[in-house]
Amino acid sequence: MAEEVPPQPTPLFVYGTLCAKELLAWAITGDSSSVNYVDSLIRPARVYGFARYRLQGRDYPAATIHKDSHIDGYLITFQNMSQRRKLDDFEGEIYKPVSTKVHILDQDGKASGEELFADIYLWDGPAESLTQESWELQVFIDESLEDWLDLFQGMELTGGE
Repeated sequence: MAEEVPPQPTPLFVYGTLCAKELLAWAITGDSSSVNYVDSLIRPARVYGFARYRLQGRDYPAATIHKDSHIDGYLITFQNMSQRRKLDDFEGEIYKPVSTKVHILDQDGKASGEELFADIYLWDGPAESLTQESWELQVFIDESLEDWLDLFQGMELTGGE
């Protein structure tokens, strides 16, 4: 009898707080210092047809469909289903994964020509929570990342096998 091969998790495009590599490392491994490990899972990427906005009273963003915009972030290629489930748990039910085409970027931030399909978490919460202000990763890193890492210290997302 052939051994059953576990399903390969769908790659994921992230565009918000999970682009802070220390937070992504914590979410996937439970250790915010595992940045070298997450570097092996991610590639700079861009999606077209979406916009990223700040949420009222929050320091994390939301992506919505917006035909004339694009978002830069990272494509994550997971090694196992547990890693993907951890990020699904982290995002919660207010974001819904939707499949989209992702364009891989080269080291200069230009399209490399490589494209593939991956999921993106779209905002599924109240529309009135969205602002029209763009959300900036560097502002999150400078103003909030340390607080987030302190909050999550000692916790771990389970992900389940």
